[in-house]
Amino acid sequence: MKRTVPIRILLAFCFVSATKSVAQAQSTTPGGVPPPPGMSLAESAAMRFPQPVRVGDLLGRDVLRPVESQDVLGRVRRLVRDRNGQIVVVVDFGGFLGFGSRPIAVPVDAMVLLGQDMEIVAFTPAQLRQFPTFSPADTTGVADDTVIKVGLAKPSH
Repeated sequence: MKRTVPIRILLAFCFVSATKSVAQAQSTTPGGVPPPPGMSLAESAAMRFPQPVRVGDLLGRDVLRPVESQDVLGRVRRLVRDRNGQIVVVVDFGGFLGFGSRPIAVPVDAMVLLGQDMEIVAFTPAQLRQFPTFSPADTTGVADDTVIKVGLAKPSH
């Protein structure tokens, strides 16, 4: 009987140590962080294990803020090519319960997939509020059956 008490204490200590290490290893920004100075969004996105995904499968997804609380910032409305040929995601940003939101264009390289949602990892909500309202002039829609590559996010839990 006396031998089981030290074993239980040892097991409890190992469990607490293991869970502490896992908690410390988790990032407060699960999707990642903005690219370091001198690194482009495209170079940063290439490091996030880009996966092929149909454009139509992205439409309507919630767009989350990459913090543990994962606030919903908006919803994917559509994807377009800008005048430079770069693919951007048009997000209904801001508002409350769908009222007062406005469309903004976020580079696809600044976003990652997180399960059924997307996260914006290269811009803060304050920066996104400064984005101009999206105008479809000089853009071309991307067909729903087009396959593009989008990086992956690490879940925060």
